[in-house]
Amino acid sequence: MNRVCIAGMGGIGGYMAYRFGTGWVKGAADRELSFLARGEHLKAIQENGLTFISPSVERIKVHPTHATDDPSTLPVQDLIVLCVKGYHIEEICRQLRPIVGNKTLILPLLNGIDIYDRIRAVLSEGIVLPGCIYISSTREAPGVVHQLGGKGNVIAGPDPQHPTYDPESLIRAMEEAQVPFEWQADPFPALWNKYIFIASFGLVTGMSGKSIGAVLADPSLVERLKHIIEEIAALARAKGISFPPTILADVLARGTSFPYDTKTSYQRDLEVPGKQNEGDLFGGTIIRMGKELGIPTPWTEETVRRLPL
Repeated sequence: MNRVCIAGMGGIGGYMAYRFGTGWVKGAADRELSFLARGEHLKAIQENGLTFISPSVERIKVHPTHATDDPSTLPVQDLIVLCVKGYHIEEICRQLRPIVGNKTLILPLLNGIDIYDRIRAVLSEGIVLPGCIYISSTREAPGVVHQLGGKGNVIAGPDPQHPTYDPESLIRAMEEAQVPFEWQADPFPALWNKYIFIASFGLVTGMSGKSIGAVLADPSLVERLKHIIEEIAALARAKGISFPPTILADVLARGTSFPYDTKTSYQRDLEVPGKQNEGDLFGGTIIRMGKELGIPTPWTEETVRRLPL
């Protein structure tokens, strides 16, 4: 696995770039690491490399082999780690077509529960591995990414279209890059487990404008949160995903593990007038899926109606 491309250099992409840039490529001149970025962020990376700030506030410089906004200038890749925001997924997948071959691995680490389907609607080639990551990380300035928390654990599993894919080379590459990685025969329970947290907290923090801690301190918002969690869990169960009976308490407890003032990424996007956001990945997907499955989602629908425009 000699060619790796990190597509999207925000918080997640910056973390994966740090891992592959300081571990995987060290001492291996024949390996190529490419970054796809845009605008001032790309310019800063091209001029000075990526500055990655770890949770311990250590600053690390990462210099890729290539940094560009045009994937067609790159050769076909062995692995593409897809880290763009959900609202860019169709656009980036169209741009990636020239560098995706039959054996190219595509590992999406995006928010959302229908990411695999969204990718496959655009890309017919390649092996798409449903995956997720547990991390809090953000782009702090052009050329600078700061990991705020989380261990950066990555979970992935087989492409439903390629169930016999052997993950040995991917597991080895992740080990060399020092990415905490787990291959699961069925990754969808893990994806739903993450989604139920980020979607519920994203919607309620976005609607209220309050941090995760402030939401949990407000009984009326906790009540709303519980109802949305239950609606998402009902959708998951209808899809054959089982949750433990403690799922409600588990999701709320996960929220308490964050610093009081933590904002969700969806909330931060809503705070910038006119900025694109991932509302369709959360409220939109839940409402559509509820109608498809015949499962009522009144609390999600009412919350979406109250989101800032």
